[in-house]
Amino acid sequence: MIRYLFALLLITGWSIRLSSDCVPFYGYQFLNPAVVEYNGRLAPFYLAFGKIYQTELTKSKDLQKTDNIAEWHERYCEQVALEDLEQLIYGDYVRDLQRMLVLLRQEDATAADLPSRLRGNTFAAHLLDYRCVEVIEYLLYAKRIEPYVTRPASAFDTQAKRKTEMEALIDEGLDQFKTLKSHYVRLRYAYQLVRLAHYLGEYEYVLKLYDYLMPKIEANPSILYDWVEGHRAGALQSLGDYPKSAYLFSRIFDRCPSKRESAYHSFKIRTDAEWQATSNLCANDHERATLHVLRAQNGRAVVIEEMENIYALEPDNQALEPLLMRELLELERDLLGLDFNPKKAANKAQRKRPRPEAGKRIVALQAFVNRAIESNDTANPELWLLARGVIEMLAGDYFYARKTFAELADTRNDSLEQQVEILSEVMNILALNRIDDSVEMYYYDLLDDVPFQQKYPDLRPLVNDKFEAVYYRTGRKGKASLLQYGFDALQKAPELGPIMELESMADSLLGNAFDKRMLANRIGPNAQADIDDLLGTYYLQQGQWESALEVFQRIPTAQRDAYGIYSPFVKQFGDRVSFRPSATLVRYNKVDLLERLIALEDDARRSLNDTIAARNYFNIGLAHYNMSYFSYNWRMADCFRSGRSIEQAARRYTPDATFAHREAPLGNKENFNMDRARYYFERALSRAPTREAAAETLYYLAKTERNTHYANGRPGGARPFTYFRRLRDEFNDTRFYELAIDECRTFAWFAGR
Repeated sequence: MIRYLFALLLITGWSIRLSSDCVPFYGYQFLNPAVVEYNGRLAPFYLAFGKIYQTELTKSKDLQKTDNIAEWHERYCEQVALEDLEQLIYGDYVRDLQRMLVLLRQEDATAADLPSRLRGNTFAAHLLDYRCVEVIEYLLYAKRIEPYVTRPASAFDTQAKRKTEMEALIDEGLDQFKTLKSHYVRLRYAYQLVRLAHYLGEYEYVLKLYDYLMPKIEANPSILYDWVEGHRAGALQSLGDYPKSAYLFSRIFDRCPSKRESAYHSFKIRTDAEWQATSNLCANDHERATLHVLRAQNGRAVVIEEMENIYALEPDNQALEPLLMRELLELERDLLGLDFNPKKAANKAQRKRPRPEAGKRIVALQAFVNRAIESNDTANPELWLLARGVIEMLAGDYFYARKTFAELADTRNDSLEQQVEILSEVMNILALNRIDDSVEMYYYDLLDDVPFQQKYPDLRPLVNDKFEAVYYRTGRKGKASLLQYGFDALQKAPELGPIMELESMADSLLGNAFDKRMLANRIGPNAQADIDDLLGTYYLQQGQWESALEVFQRIPTAQRDAYGIYSPFVKQFGDRVSFRPSATLVRYNKVDLLERLIALEDDARRSLNDTIAARNYFNIGLAHYNMSYFSYNWRMADCFRSGRSIEQAARRYTPDATFAHREAPLGNKENFNMDRARYYFERALSRAPTREAAAETLYYLAKTERNTHYANGRPGGARPFTYFRRLRDEFNDTRFYELAIDECRTFAWFAGR
């Protein structure tokens, strides 16, 4: 089974989603979010696109550190090296900075006097040359604060102790602030003080500090203003002023790249009244549009409505582009290939796909996109044109989708050109309603293009699933089943029609290259022989020996043993399906065994010797019995046996030998048939030369009667004992009777022993 679950379909690479308690979504994705150019101003929005923008998003996580160093660099007229700034600002250099403070008080101190680790550091040399005492004192102060705002408390620190230490640092910073000459250093102290108060949880004090400190600062434009505003906004939110907090976070999001993600996550509005109050704080349509941009990221937001609001306020707002792509991706998951997706029931039950409102959403998005295209006032008109084509394709309007994609034929955007190319292929697959040799060969060649299939891994399952649906609809069940489930599924539930389809596919004159490649990948290098074995097995289950033998004989002699070798003439009182005959016994492949059984029957019919005839008939019946579900040689006429099948059969109360099984998607057909075994045992009984031989034959007839009763769903309820009764009443004087009493508890009970 595992071999076929992971076998390659058509051409190597079909992905199979294995079932589990948490069933993964099964669908197809061809939209490439990279069609939307990455915009650092909207970095958090690209998280929805998975790994597509992983490199850019990783960079954005280090943006605060990068921007901070860049601003220090700018303040010092770019006279110091960036790496030197990072070393001193973020490295563990407390003792070295303390040593520098001592040096700054020595008029003759030079760079040669710096601590050894800093002698090549241009920033340290600059601070020493210009006697920047305030900067060094600030760096030492910031390093003392850092543990309280970046790491959880130590297990040995009490909350009261930390509170006391943090309050002392705030008092120290305020005293230092009053003496500072540099407004830029004042701004940095203000940030550290407000930050420390925020982490202390003193939110009203945060606001008081802000009101006290900020009017006393006249620094040039700096990212620190927004860093301070972030803590102010957080304090306001904690105190319940959600409108003003949300407004401040929206402005930080719009202005400050290094705090964009935290502002995005902190933005919160709970009610319509708060939303209106926040909107009233906005100075212009751009600020109001930014509010809608942020609200669109809420999981409960109706994205299309937010897009319409943004568009009404600011048509060329670039946030519309990732929002548009996000909604297209959602609709693609909802609707692409929905009518033939083989896992749509599981998707709906486990993943709630398609979403209940998917139909309404695509209609609303189509109306909005069409309006935006007609107005021609968006930042990227080609993206909106692509969106219109995608919507038309998902809605099944292939004629209009082709026209829309044709309008993008002259695009100079490589990503967009490739997107249109694959979507055109996808649309052709969706539109298929019949499959002939030319269609099969086209997709054979397309999927044989390794770089193409690697670039679009979902193309293969899309083709396979669509082909399967068309094959089923046009009466080609065998081909559809092989395509979707693999050869082992057909082996578990052999049917003549599907098997004959496979025979036709394997025909060297009728089959095309597509068929042959599919057979090779889904069955194996000996596809023709495997199909012949399956067809022969089908005839065996039907009791058609001669037909089975004729088919098995098609298998090359050298390959016949690969389909099993058997020793079917072993008698068992109790049936053990795990029994393994002695290796010393004669073993037969399927052809040899059927030829032997036919020869035995021919000899029995011709023989006038009852001993020979009875023995032959009994052995034929025994072989048939042993190749059934109930005995050890079951593999002769079946490829899969489930111990629960007879329990299911007994509960059904209707004769049916095909059962549902998690490893048999087409069902598991068990070989319960006892007719042939009973027939030959009856013939053996009629020619039995002795009473001992007749008693033994009756016992085996009783076993066939028992098996048939349970396989037919216990008709009549009580188990019949026709043959046991004859054995008890007519042969109780035989040695076999006593042996049966000792070996079979059921017979001992029936016989009153």
